[in-house]
Amino acid sequence: MSYTAEVMIHLQEGLMRYNGRRQLTGGVAAEWQVSNKEIRFNLRPNAKWQNGTPVTAHDFVFAWRKLVSPDTASPSATLASPIKNAVSISRGYKSSDQLGITAISDHELLIELEHPCAWCLKLFTNSIFYPINQEHFLLHGYDYGTSLSGHLSNGAYQLATWERGKKIRLKKNPNYWRADEVKVARLHFDYIGTDAKTLLNLYRAGEIAIANLNRDTIPEALEAGLSMRTYPTGHLFNLQFSHLATRLSANQSLRQAISLVIDKEELVNRVVASPGTRIADSMFHDWLTIGNTKFLAARPPKKHKPNIEAAKKYLAQARRELGLSSERIKLTLTINDSGLYRRIAEYLQQRLLTHLDIELAIDPQITQMMVKKWRDGTSDIVLLTWPVDVDDPMDQISFLGNPDFRPAFKGLYAGDEMAELFYLNRDTIEEVARLDAIKKVDDFFSDKVTVFPLFESYGAAILSPKIRGYVWQPVRGYADYRYVKVKK
Repeated sequence: MSYTAEVMIHLQEGLMRYNGRRQLTGGVAAEWQVSNKEIRFNLRPNAKWQNGTPVTAHDFVFAWRKLVSPDTASPSATLASPIKNAVSISRGYKSSDQLGITAISDHELLIELEHPCAWCLKLFTNSIFYPINQEHFLLHGYDYGTSLSGHLSNGAYQLATWERGKKIRLKKNPNYWRADEVKVARLHFDYIGTDAKTLLNLYRAGEIAIANLNRDTIPEALEAGLSMRTYPTGHLFNLQFSHLATRLSANQSLRQAISLVIDKEELVNRVVASPGTRIADSMFHDWLTIGNTKFLAARPPKKHKPNIEAAKKYLAQARRELGLSSERIKLTLTINDSGLYRRIAEYLQQRLLTHLDIELAIDPQITQMMVKKWRDGTSDIVLLTWPVDVDDPMDQISFLGNPDFRPAFKGLYAGDEMAELFYLNRDTIEEVARLDAIKKVDDFFSDKVTVFPLFESYGAAILSPKIRGYVWQPVRGYADYRYVKVKK
């Protein structure tokens, strides 16, 4: 899980939020009107910061201008691209005061759009779009948000204790606009970074109310008769191929051959072996929605089936296309240097060698270097997990298809067909039309093997039977305790 996301959702609130049923609803925004060119928000007059001052439209203007400013260099600024001038500002072509956000009054906010944005209300739940109190920011400078005194909450809770890397304790924010609906007075995150075995022992000793499990502790919890819940972590494991012309992986026939020797059922059941984990035949997570409709339920993906004979035919075709004779093909697979990634990599290595006589060198790296190799396309294949920042397939479509992102992600497939699909999906608004447009992207991913989805990981947790209203948010992967009640 992301402790940063989990803590932030309790301390801060944006224009929109998810309720206890994980349905989109208003946060600081009480009302909104959406058109193809703009979104207008009326803010709650009783939305306040923890010091009692009102949360105003000016707080959003200040925060969003900071987000897209080149001086901030936010890695998440690309998420603001639907807002007028956001991309030009982040590239230094325009000043931040030209961003398409205007405070009409203290409680009226206008967002001007570069293009229609059917997913923007969901997008505005993301923490990068939270407001910032300008007076508090200027008072604390570089200390803003990095200490107890430097943090100012407008959410359900406020900071009570903060020991970096060890514990974070929150207390109820009495000035939160719906404080009377928040039933738990304090939240204690006392064992940040603690291993799953220790968490299980603490739970059994009555020291904590919730413990996240892993592959090794799940059997022990089941044997002890503890009630377990599984949840989507928000991560979809997949193989990302480099499409640089200098890499063998740019050849579609070779990618087809590799995909057809992978047995996803064997991978999930024997190698991953974690309750709830599901085979992925789509690059879109199985819980992503269009409106309130789950995309994969409405438009099921093509089912992948291993086929060794077909794989060998594709390999022979790849050899002809690449001008290779009988020499062994050698590829590199870059992974995060951790246990699960290594188990998956060793499985893939064995399958490719056994069935295709392809030598797959495993290249373990720290996360930062792994991501750099993926962005630069300097490894033939990278094993990645794919989290999302918004509960809508447009998140992945933007990433993989937006031509503006190509300079930063050199290894991604950059064909004009993908760009055309991006623009089609970007500009489509009506729900059924959106489902059909997204399906075209899903089929394109599958047919071209631009990426190859493996499985969607699920986590497991044990909860005190006294807890009611526990919500897991798969977007960015965190538990939401704002709606929890404790049974006496």
